[in-house]
Amino acid sequence: MSHPAPEELLLDYAAGTLAPGPALAVSLHVALDPAARRMVEKLGALGGALMEGEGEAPFDEALLQSTLARLDGIAVESRPPPYVPRPGFEWVPEPLVRHLEDGMRWKRVFGGFEEMRISLPGEHRVSLLRLEPGRGLPMHRHVGEEFTVVLQGGYTDSTGNYGVGDFAVGPGPEQHEPIADPGEPCIALIVIEKPIVLTGPFGRFLNPLVRRGVI
Repeated sequence: MSHPAPEELLLDYAAGTLAPGPALAVSLHVALDPAARRMVEKLGALGGALMEGEGEAPFDEALLQSTLARLDGIAVESRPPPYVPRPGFEWVPEPLVRHLEDGMRWKRVFGGFEEMRISLPGEHRVSLLRLEPGRGLPMHRHVGEEFTVVLQGGYTDSTGNYGVGDFAVGPGPEQHEPIADPGEPCIALIVIEKPIVLTGPFGRFLNPLVRRGVI
C-alpha cells in the first residue's frame, strides 16, 4: 500500500474514538489493506492496556512506537470475513454495504463528476465520488479535516498517486486538483469536516452554494 493511514489514526480507530465519518473511512482502508488490518487487530488485542494512562495527554509518537515494537511479537491471524458483493457493486468493501440504501443513485455535480451522499451522524460530510478517467475535481483547498480512501481505479494530485485501498489525509491549506487515472473510473469515499473552498476562476461565484450544501 503506497499511502497507509497514519498510525495515530489507526490507534484512534482501534480505541473507538473516531467520529462516524472518519471511522467509516478508516474501516474501508482496513478492509482493503492487510497491513492496516493486522495493525488494528494487534491494537485491539492489546485492549484496555494500550490506553492505560493516556487520558487527555497529547499523542506521543515515541510511546506509540515502543508499544508497536512490543506488539511485533504478537501473532494475529489476519483474514477478512467472507464477503460476496452484489452485482454492479464489486468495488464496495464489506463495511460500506450497510450504508448503501436501496434506491441510492449517482448524482452529477458541477465539474463533471458524480456523487452519492452517505447519511451518517456527526458533523462530517460523507460522500462517494466517481470520476471518469482523465477527469478531475475542481481546484480547491480545505479548511477542515479531509479523509479519502480509494475504492476503485486511482487518482493523482500534487501529493502523489493513489490506488485502491490508499488513504489520504487532506493536504491542509494547500490547493489541489485530483485527476482520475487512465483505465476504469475512479471511485473514492471522501469525508470532509467543512465545505471545500474552490480556488479556480469561478470559485467566488460557486463557493456560497458550496457552503450552503447546494453543490
